[in-house]
Amino acid sequence: MADDDPVTSGEAAAVLALASFEETYRACYGRLTRVAHLILGSNEVAEEIVQDAFVALYPRFASVQSPEAYLRRTVVNGCRAWIRRKQTGYRLARPEVAITARAPELDETWAALDRLTPGQRTAVVLRYYGDLSLAEIAELTGTRVGTVKSQLHRALAQLKEVLAP
Repeated sequence: MADDDPVTSGEAAAVLALASFEETYRACYGRLTRVAHLILGSNEVAEEIVQDAFVALYPRFASVQSPEAYLRRTVVNGCRAWIRRKQTGYRLARPEVAITARAPELDETWAALDRLTPGQRTAVVLRYYGDLSLAEIAELTGTRVGTVKSQLHRALAQLKEVLAP
């Protein structure tokens, strides 16, 4: 077959897209799972949300200009949806497993983060763990930059109060 044969070219493009998707998965999965875990406090739910984001990306991978940005938005939206369901009394099909073995400083830090509102916790995680700008956080969460600034200010004041010796 010739190199310009549509079947061969299509197969090559599919192989290239699959390889690129796998590279994106390897590069982003761990980081996105950690971000989701920090927002939600549950590694199992975080993994499910990140896996769902990759499932949503796969069929449209070739047409998405920035797969990492798409995944980040999908994960943040998935976390927000999970928090909304939890707040309205929606029950998960399986109970969450409590993580008990943590370093003492991690327990203290998580306990402090857990006291924040979901919006404040999301802003703190995206800003200081995800290293996103205020504008990027505002875009991801569907809020204004001023709201993000306010959430961060209040969250940091509360964290300082709780974590200060």
